[in-house]
Amino acid sequence: MRKYLLGALLLLCCWFSGQASHIVGGEFELRHLEGDRYTLNLIQYFDEIFGNVEAEDQFTVVYIYRKSDDTFVRSVELRNAGSTFVPYTNPECSIDELQTRRILYTNTITLPANEFNDPEGYYVVYERCCRNYNVNNLAFDGTGQSFYLEFPAVEKDGQPFINSTPILFPPLSNYACVNENFYFDFAGTDVDGDSLVYSLVAPFNSSETDPVPENSNPLPTPKPRPHEEVTFVEGISVSNMVPGSPALQIDQRGFLTVRPSQLGLFVFGVRAEEYRDGEKIGEVRRDFQMLVIDCDPGSPPEIAGQVKGADELYQEGQVLTFGVEDEKCLEISVTDPDVLAEGREQVTVQATGVNFDQDIQALIPRTRGILEGANDKLTFDFCLPECPYTEDGSPMIIDLVAYDDACSVPLTDTLRITVNVEGPENEDPFIVDNPSALSVELKAGDPYELPIQGLDNDGDQLSLTAEGVGFDLADYGMELREVLLVPGEVRKTFIWNADCATFPFEDRNEFEVIIELSDDSDCSFGEPDELRLQLKIDLPPNNDPEITFDGITETTIDVAIGETINFDVIAEELDGDFTTLTAEGDGFDLNAVGINFPGNSGVDRILSPFSWDLTCRAIDSAAQRTFSIDFIAQDQNLCDAQSGAIERVTINVLPPENLAPEVTLRNVPGDTIFGFIEQPIVFDVIGTDEDIDIVTLRLAQISLNGSPLEDGAVNFSFNAARGRGQVASRFFWIPDCSLLPEDFTDATFTLTFEVEDDKCISNKSDTVQAHLIINPASLRLDEFEPHNAFTPNQDGWGDYFFLNFCDDPRGNCDLPIGSCANAFERIEVYNRWGKLVYQADQPDFQWYAEGLAGGPYYFLAFYSRETYKGRVYLHRPDTE
Repeated sequence: MRKYLLGALLLLCCWFSGQASHIVGGEFELRHLEGDRYTLNLIQYFDEIFGNVEAEDQFTVVYIYRKSDDTFVRSVELRNAGSTFVPYTNPECSIDELQTRRILYTNTITLPANEFNDPEGYYVVYERCCRNYNVNNLAFDGTGQSFYLEFPAVEKDGQPFINSTPILFPPLSNYACVNENFYFDFAGTDVDGDSLVYSLVAPFNSSETDPVPENSNPLPTPKPRPHEEVTFVEGISVSNMVPGSPALQIDQRGFLTVRPSQLGLFVFGVRAEEYRDGEKIGEVRRDFQMLVIDCDPGSPPEIAGQVKGADELYQEGQVLTFGVEDEKCLEISVTDPDVLAEGREQVTVQATGVNFDQDIQALIPRTRGILEGANDKLTFDFCLPECPYTEDGSPMIIDLVAYDDACSVPLTDTLRITVNVEGPENEDPFIVDNPSALSVELKAGDPYELPIQGLDNDGDQLSLTAEGVGFDLADYGMELREVLLVPGEVRKTFIWNADCATFPFEDRNEFEVIIELSDDSDCSFGEPDELRLQLKIDLPPNNDPEITFDGITETTIDVAIGETINFDVIAEELDGDFTTLTAEGDGFDLNAVGINFPGNSGVDRILSPFSWDLTCRAIDSAAQRTFSIDFIAQDQNLCDAQSGAIERVTINVLPPENLAPEVTLRNVPGDTIFGFIEQPIVFDVIGTDEDIDIVTLRLAQISLNGSPLEDGAVNFSFNAARGRGQVASRFFWIPDCSLLPEDFTDATFTLTFEVEDDKCISNKSDTVQAHLIINPASLRLDEFEPHNAFTPNQDGWGDYFFLNFCDDPRGNCDLPIGSCANAFERIEVYNRWGKLVYQADQPDFQWYAEGLAGGPYYFLAFYSRETYKGRVYLHRPDTE
C-alpha cells in the first residue's frame, strides 16, 4: 500500500490557521415507528480536529412548516443522544488531521392525521452557524447551514400513508488526491422500497450569516422557504463545487466521482429525492465537505488475460467464441508496479456483467491476494458456464476490475472481455398437427375434448400448459388433463365441461385459451410451440316473459278509501322456461298496507290474483297517497340464464265521501256570554257527526281582546273529548281580577271550539266561537239599605254597630264587599257636627260608641272607586 502525503500537514495547518468552527455537514431523518409515531433525527458532522468543542449543543429546536403556504405548524426539541467517529473506508489510509464525528439529535414525535394531511406535504428546517472557516469554495468564513427535509402528508385519500425518509449511507470519510480519480458511494436506502434519485445542489446558508463570522447569530430561528444558498467564490457553481477534470458529479444512483484539480477544502450538497408510483413524495439534503491534498497514490494494478492454452494475451475489442465442447476458460493475471517500491501490495478482483444482470462474482475462484516481490502476480482461471447469460444470441460483455489498496481510494484497472458461448444445440418442441389457431363452437351442455400431443426430437422433458386469456379455466369448467409424460413426449387432453347450468356463461360465452409446449433443455433456449383455441358456446334462446292484466284496462287507477280493487296478473313465457311471478311495492311493503298478492310460479302461463281492501287503518294518508306496485316475471332457462319483465300499476288513493261534523254551545243564550269577577261561568260544548265517524272535540284557540293567548295562560276547565258520532264537554271558569286590564275595564275572551272527524284522507271539521265579556260589575250601592240603629246597653242585643258585607253584589246583606278595582277599603263615622268619632279598615269592624251621646250619626263606607253614605242612630234611653 502506498500512502504519500506530500506537504499535507503543512497545507492543513495553513487552511485552519484562523479561528476554527465546527460544522462539516449533516442531514435529517424521519423514521416511522407505528400509528402516528415517528423518530425525528438531526445528524451533524463535527470537525473533531479543528472544531470548537463548546459549539456542540445539548439540544436543538427544529421547525416544521406546511409546503402549500409555508405556514408554521409546530416546533420540536431534539436531544443530544451522543456521537461516534466516521470510519475511513480503508482505516490504514487515515491521517490524524482528518477526523469527523457524527452527532445524533433525536426525539419521538407524533404526526396526527388531522394535523398533517395537506396534500402538498411538509418540511423540517434547522439552522446553525458555523461551517468550517477557510473553506476554499465559499466566499465567507463561517457560513451557516440550513438543514432541510421534505415529507408527505400522513394520510392520502382517507387512508394512512406510511413513509420513512431515505437513510443515507455513511458520509464521505476519505480525502482525495489532487489530479487523481476519486469515487465514493454516497447513496442510501429506503425502507418503503421507494425510488431514490440523486443530484448535486448548492448547500443552504443560514438566515443570519454575517460576512464577519463573529457577528453571525449561532442559533437563528429556523425560517420558512425560500432558503438562501451559500455564496461560492468566483468561478465556482453547482457544476464544479469541487473543481476538476471531470469536476465533482453524482449519478442518479448516488455514486460520486471527481478528478480534482485544486488543493483545498470544498463544501458540496447532495439531494436525494423520493418517488413512489412515479410521484415525488419527499426529499432529504446532505451537506458535506471534501478535502483535496497533494498525495501520490502510486500506480494502478494491471490485469491481463488470455484464453487458456493460447500464446497471446486477449486484446479488448476481440470477440472470443467458445463451442459446445470447448473449455471456456481464460487465464487471468494481476500485477502491480508498486510492489517494487512497497515490497508488498494487496489486490482484489471483481467480475460484473455489462449486458446482463446475473451475478458472476462466484466465477472468480480467488478474488484477493497479496503480491510480494518484483515477479509476484495474482493468477486464476476465469471459466464460463456451458450456457451463455444472454438469450438473444448476442455476445456476453464482462468487466474484470482489479483494485489495489492505494490511499485514499483504491486504484483500478479493467479488462473488458467480449465472448460468445455457443450453447448445446436444441430443436424446438412442437405440437403434433398444430393448426396454430383453432375455432370451436359448441351448444350449451355439449362436452368437448381435444387430444394434444407434444414431441421434442432432443428427448428433452416437456411441459404442456393451458391458460385462459382474461379468465381462469376452472371458473368455466375447463381443464388440461395429463395422459402421458415421458422424455421427448407429452400427451394431454383439453376438456371442456360446458355445463351451462353450473358455469356463468350468461356473462361470457366466448373464450381464448393459449396452450403452450416448452422443453427443458440444458440452456432453456428453445422456443415454445403455441396453440390458440377460440371457443364459443351457443346459449339456448331466452325470450323475456310477458305480463298482462285481467280486470283492469289501465295501469293507473283511482280508488277511494273504503273500496276494494281486484284483478288478475298473468305471466306468459314463450320458451317454456320455469317462471316466477312476484310483486314489490315502490317504497312500501305490500302486506303493511293490506295488499294481498300471493304470486305464483310455473311453466308457460301462470296467474296470481291481486286484491286490496282500502281501509283507513292500513293506509297512512298523511305519508302516502300514491302506491306503485311492480309486478315481476322472471324465468330460468337450462343455463340458469335469467330474463325478466316488469309491469307497474299505480293506484291513486282518493278520499272517501264525508259529511262535516257540527259543534254547538248549550246552556247559554247565544255566543256572547257576560260574566263577573269571582262568579262562575258554565256551559256545554257539543260535537255531532251524521256519518257516525270518530270525532274529536277540543278548545282550539283562545284570544284576549283580539290577541291570541298561549295554552294554559287562563285557568279554564275544559277537557278535550273523543268519541263516535257525538261528544260533549263542559266549560267551567271563575274569572278573577288578574285578567282585567290595568284600568279595570271589560275584558273580552274569544274561545274557538273545534270538532274534527277521523275520515282518513278527507278529514273535516267545524268550529264555534264563544265570546266571554268579563266585567268588574258596578256595586249599585243605591240598591242597598244597611240597618241603621243600635243600642249599646250590654243586654246582648244590638250592643254595637256593624255592617254585614257580602260577596254577591245582589246578595242579601248590608253592603257588598266589592272586588278588583272597587273593593272595600275603610269605614268612617261622624257626629252631627261633622266630627270623626270612629274609623276602621276591616269589614268586620264593631263600633260600641263608648262615651258618646245618643242621637243620629253618619258613616261613610269607602270603596276603591266610590263611597256609600249612610245614617245610623245611637239609642241611649237614659241620655235622651
